[in-house]
Amino acid sequence: MKVITFEEKYRQDFINSNTDWIVSNFGFLEEHDKETFEKIDEEMEAGAMIFFAVENDTVLATCMAMPMEGVTWEICKLGSNKNIPHKGAGSAVFEASMQWALNHVAERLFIISNSKLKPALHIYEKYGFKEIKLENYEYIRGDIAFEYRKEGAGNWKTVVKKEDAVKKVFKGVSLDSLAAGPKSQVTKMNYVAGNYASPHQHPNEQSGYVISGKYELTVGDKKYELNPGDAYAIPGSQIHSFRVIEGGEVVDVFTPPRKDYL
Repeated sequence: MKVITFEEKYRQDFINSNTDWIVSNFGFLEEHDKETFEKIDEEMEAGAMIFFAVENDTVLATCMAMPMEGVTWEICKLGSNKNIPHKGAGSAVFEASMQWALNHVAERLFIISNSKLKPALHIYEKYGFKEIKLENYEYIRGDIAFEYRKEGAGNWKTVVKKEDAVKKVFKGVSLDSLAAGPKSQVTKMNYVAGNYASPHQHPNEQSGYVISGKYELTVGDKKYELNPGDAYAIPGSQIHSFRVIEGGEVVDVFTPPRKDYL
């Protein structure tokens, strides 16, 4: 058995194996399925890839990696040839699909499935996927979902309730580390009068909104007074400084995240 990327001669095998598998388990194809089969070329042009486990020119199993939004990719259409023994073929194409996505900037992998598909669920769990809850599972047959986060992307925090904020003190300033993704991070700075950040620079773009307090912001050679309701944006690597006149709270967003604030 060998695992290969998409070849035109196996296009129909991809459609047939998945159609047979879906219909035999759930009775019918859904619109999402039909759209995927009809738009294979468009999906491939957008970065998707289909993998086949092949033996003696016969397809044993297939799986697809498809880009979604940002750094999230979906692993989908894991299907197999019901007429030929294929032990290990499903895992092989699934792993290949994972690696394709991770090698193409994916930091989060996503799967929608059904809880009765025990062999498939075993594969997901074997490769480190964790169950997540969704309000909408998109497919009629969908009742369970999984995600995998790339090593090094563990600081991703989709939602942070105020009581769960991580409290930190950085250079004498108290801050709450809040939501964070692979490309941005939200913090709430808890300033007291006298706090001061001497002229410095960092590669992160920094945007802020003043909730309360009074501040003096220096960007380059220009000084600004900031009061509640004011906002600012500082380009990455721009020298700036900050002085707290009256204590208060400021929300800062950093792009990309500041690792020293996580």
